[in-house]
Amino acid sequence: MIQTYADRLLLAMSQRNVDVTTLAKALGMSYQGVKRVTDGKSKAFTAANNEEAAHFLRVSPRWLATGQGDMDAGAVRDPDPWPLPFVEEADVRALAPEQLTALGVAVALAVSQLKLNIKVTPQTPPVQPPSGVPFRDHKPGALVDMDAADDPFPMRIPGLPPAPWEADKISLRPAPPPKMSSETGVIANVGPGEPHAANDRFEKVPELADVRLAAGDGIENHSEDQTGMIQFRRSFLRSVGADNGKARVVYAKGDSMEPVIRDGAALLVVLSENLTVRDLAAGGVYAINYDGKMLVKTVARDKLTGRWVARSFNPAYADIALENGHPVRVLGQVVWTGARLRDDEAGQWVPHR
Repeated sequence: MIQTYADRLLLAMSQRNVDVTTLAKALGMSYQGVKRVTDGKSKAFTAANNEEAAHFLRVSPRWLATGQGDMDAGAVRDPDPWPLPFVEEADVRALAPEQLTALGVAVALAVSQLKLNIKVTPQTPPVQPPSGVPFRDHKPGALVDMDAADDPFPMRIPGLPPAPWEADKISLRPAPPPKMSSETGVIANVGPGEPHAANDRFEKVPELADVRLAAGDGIENHSEDQTGMIQFRRSFLRSVGADNGKARVVYAKGDSMEPVIRDGAALLVVLSENLTVRDLAAGGVYAINYDGKMLVKTVARDKLTGRWVARSFNPAYADIALENGHPVRVLGQVVWTGARLRDDEAGQWVPHR
C-alpha cells in the first residue's frame, strides 16, 4: 500500500515515464525542490503545485495529495484536442527528456518565425531519378518501349534552379567601359544561332585567360592582364548588352555550376561598376568578388531569412550568404558560356559493348 506523498508521486511519474528534470520544468520549480519531495525530505508540494503536478501526470489531485480515491478518478484532462494532427501525441510523450528539450527548442524557433511572418515550409524531398529500363539493358535487335525506357541524354537535371536564360527577368544595366588595353589575339566565331544581316560584323572582346572565376571555392586572382582577343558577332553582343567594350572573357574553375557551366568554360562577363547585391535579378548568373575571392554564382533570396545568397546549380554545394558583413562587390553579369568538348570517353556516356 502506498503510504507517503513521495510514494504516490513516484508511482505516477513512473507510469507516465516522467523524470525529476521533466517534472521540475513542467511545474516551473528547481530540480532540487522536486527532488526533495520525491526523496521524502519535503512532505508534499503546495496545493497549487499539487494541482499542476496532477494535471501534468494525468492523475487525481485528491489521490496525489491524500491517497484517497482512485488514482485516475477525477484526473484533470486537457479538454483541447491534440493540435498537431500530423504528429502522434504518443510519439512525442515517448521521447527521452533530452529529445523533448531539442524538440521544444525547434518548436520555439518555428513559433518565433511564424510571429515574424516568416514562412516555414517543409524541406523539399529529394528528386527521384526517372523510372524506366536503361537502353543498354535491352537485347540487340529487340523492340524498345520508348514510353518505358529511360532518357540517357536528359536536357535538364530535375530539381535544379533555372538557368540564366530561364529566369523571369534578367537585369542588364550598362556600365562605363573599363580602362583596359585592346591588344589583338585569338579569334572565335560566336553567334546567337539566328540569321544575321549581310553587314553584321564582328567585335573584339578582350580575353583575360589568367582570370578564373570559382565555380566552387573562391579564387584569389593576382593578375588581370589581357592575353588576347575573342571576336563575337556585334548583333549578339548588342542583344546581351555586351557591346562597345563593356565585356570581358574569363574562365570558370570548379564544378559547382554544372551542368550549366563546366569546369574550364569560357565566360562572357558584362562588367559593371555600379551593381550592388540588391540590384541583381534572381536567377541570373554573376561574377562576384566575395571578401577578395572571385566567384561565379547565381543569386536568390533565401526563403527563410529573405536575404540574398550566392547559389550553385550543383546541389552538392551550400549557399553563400552575401549579407553577413563580408565585403561583396558585383563585378558583372555572365551572359554567355562556352566549353570545349573532350574527344575521349571520360565523363561521357559510353554505349554497352
